[in-house]
Amino acid sequence: MAKKGKKKEQEAPNRDTDASLYNDPAVDRFQSAMKHLAASQWKKAQEELGEIAETSDIPEVAERARLMLRVCLAKLAKAPEQPEDPFLAAVFEKNRGNFAAALELCTKAGKPEKDERCAYLTASIHALAGRPDEAVAALQVAVQLNPKNRIYAFHDPDFESLLDRPELEQLFEAS
Repeated sequence: MAKKGKKKEQEAPNRDTDASLYNDPAVDRFQSAMKHLAASQWKKAQEELGEIAETSDIPEVAERARLMLRVCLAKLAKAPEQPEDPFLAAVFEKNRGNFAAALELCTKAGKPEKDERCAYLTASIHALAGRPDEAVAALQVAVQLNPKNRIYAFHDPDFESLLDRPELEQLFEAS
């Protein structure tokens, strides 16, 4: 007959009794890195996890950081490269709702005063961000560079907030 023995249950760490685990700043940084992972911010998570794996005095935390670092590296290896064209990157950021980054990329893509695509996108970003005066100015440049932009803007939901403004009627009228 087999001898029955009690299995010793593993207990989860307790903040009150195992304070050394929770006093390590690496635990807080690990939590921050996990938030970056959850937000698919692979590069930020990689940087934090790499630092934690190198500097943590707690072997369990360092090992977990190395494990999650491998996940980050795998995701980064599969991640598509950023578009070569800054204009396309600006469109991507605008669609994500990151208007500040989109405007910055528009400026890099080409001068909005010279490139009708950038002028139109700049106008769209300003309109969506609730800056009608800047939107109108950029849209006027886009229409000067390409008169078809007048038609595009009239049918573009990004400019819906501008359509009802009486002072802009001439902008949306055909020349």
